[in-house]
Amino acid sequence: MKGKNTLLANIEQAVREHKLSGVEALIKQALDKKVDHQEIKTTLIRAVEVVRKKLMSNKMSIPEFLLSIDTMFIALDIISREKPGPAQAKGSIVIGLVEGDPHDLGKNIISRVYQAYGYKVLDLGREVSRDAFVSAVHGTKADILALSAMMSTTMPAMQGIIQEVKLKHPGIVVMVGGAPLDREIAMRYGADGYADSALTVIEETEAALNNAR
Repeated sequence: MKGKNTLLANIEQAVREHKLSGVEALIKQALDKKVDHQEIKTTLIRAVEVVRKKLMSNKMSIPEFLLSIDTMFIALDIISREKPGPAQAKGSIVIGLVEGDPHDLGKNIISRVYQAYGYKVLDLGREVSRDAFVSAVHGTKADILALSAMMSTTMPAMQGIIQEVKLKHPGIVVMVGGAPLDREIAMRYGADGYADSALTVIEETEAALNNAR
């Protein structure tokens, strides 16, 4: 147990310190030792949350942050090659940042986390219009719509998007997240779930799916 915990701590440190080459050896070592894949993924996500908070508090530069993200992606890719995701995805997700909002770092992390946990993801990118969200949900027959907003001036657009999507696709589950939101606002907008970070998004999404069944 101690050896496994040390290995996971080293993996987390490798992501936090963006050691791209070092993380490869650590992940392969963890896989050789049969460390649970979900434990490794949770460790990677926790590390990214630490560096994201550092970025937000100006304790880390954007280039350093992006290197840490790249380190996480390398690790996840190694895990995926070792054990490919299920032939049938857990669900399909349309994700995007609402129109007028260009800050997509958080959304990009969430998108990758969803993929890491077996979801089929269509990432629409940033500054996505209401019509584009509605069209994507219709075209993919998505199970989940994930909306992100990082600005208080753009988050009200979520309410109109949620209303229109649910009107045309009543069974869809809508998840929202972003710095200016909280659970109360999310529920007021008509969302089915709210996640405050990449650490909670899978648990919150699965809870929202279960409640909708």
